Amino acid sequence: MVPIAFYQEETSVGFGVSGGYYFNSSSLSKISSISGSIIYTLKNQAKINVNPRLFTNGKKCYLGGNFNIKYYPDRYYGIGTTQPQCDIPYISKSFDLKFQPSYYVIPEFSVGFNLAFQGERIEYEEQYKQQIEVAQQKYGSTGWNPYFMWGLGAYFTYDTRDNGFYPQKFSNFVKLSALCYVKALGSSYDVTSLTLDVRQYIPTWVGQVFAWQIYADMRIGKEVPFRMLPTLGGSDNIRGFRERKFTDNFMWEAQVEYRIPIWWRLKAAVFCSVGDVYNIYDLKYDKLKVGYGLGLRCRLNEARVNLRFDVAFNNYGEYKFMFTATEAF
Repeated sequence: MVPIAFYQEETSVGFGVSGGYYFNSSSLSKISSISGSIIYTLKNQAKINVNPRLFTNGKKCYLGGNFNIKYYPDRYYGIGTTQPQCDIPYISKSFDLKFQPSYYVIPEFSVGFNLAFQGERIEYEEQYKQQIEVAQQKYGSTGWNPYFMWGLGAYFTYDTRDNGFYPQKFSNFVKLSALCYVKALGSSYDVTSLTLDVRQYIPTWVGQVFAWQIYADMRIGKEVPFRMLPTLGGSDNIRGFRERKFTDNFMWEAQVEYRIPIWWRLKAAVFCSVGDVYNIYDLKYDKLKVGYGLGLRCRLNEARVNLRFDVAFNNYGEYKFMFTATEAF
């Protein structure tokens, strides 16, 4: 269990706890766990997140998922790859529930299906109403009104990693996922989500590891709620940018990280990533987004779960501090 404390203008003082339980396992490559976090702020905002990751005893079946419920602030910067033209605070009142059961055809290859439920209501102060109306005229109004989405899909995974949290041997990971939200099932909009995640881990010298990832995320549909659009930034994708500052219906990134053991449970990492967001229906190119930085890792348990602290910069002259658990990829 790790305590959380922070201060932001939108939240005032916030505090909470993040933690996980990792089951005993004879195999480091498939470790069952339940992790999550609870956060509360002095402005009466809160969010709860739970992530189960469960394998059967024979390691033939897997159940992944996510449960997220929140009443929490965020900011709207518009849609597109160019420098944001607006900055509007709002509150997201939402729930998100995902199930991802799968079956291992062979130890390295699994096939499964996606089941997703989510709903959201956006709240904002009356003083921002005119700004929001201007933003809606420019970027569209989808997502500002309450909506509900119910989706079904499938995914395929090829995974040779010796450990899902911190691979140290030469290994590969590939995941292709498709998820369709359709009005026929009760969704507010017809939206298709496609993602591709490719990773490789290459041991180099005395416990050091070179890791790289290529990631792509796409939403297809005439109307897509703005908070469902792919975004870069945050603690995992192109670190150094604020999450949701750049969003559109297609996002890609390529990132590399060099991981170096220091002493006992401590490790260091240097990383760099590049990518961008685009509108697949009207391709326009702007300044490519680049993030880079370095960080420290502290191993928390024998499952190789690390506490992670990163300092990341970007090519827009900004920087971010990130304190979280598990690796970016």
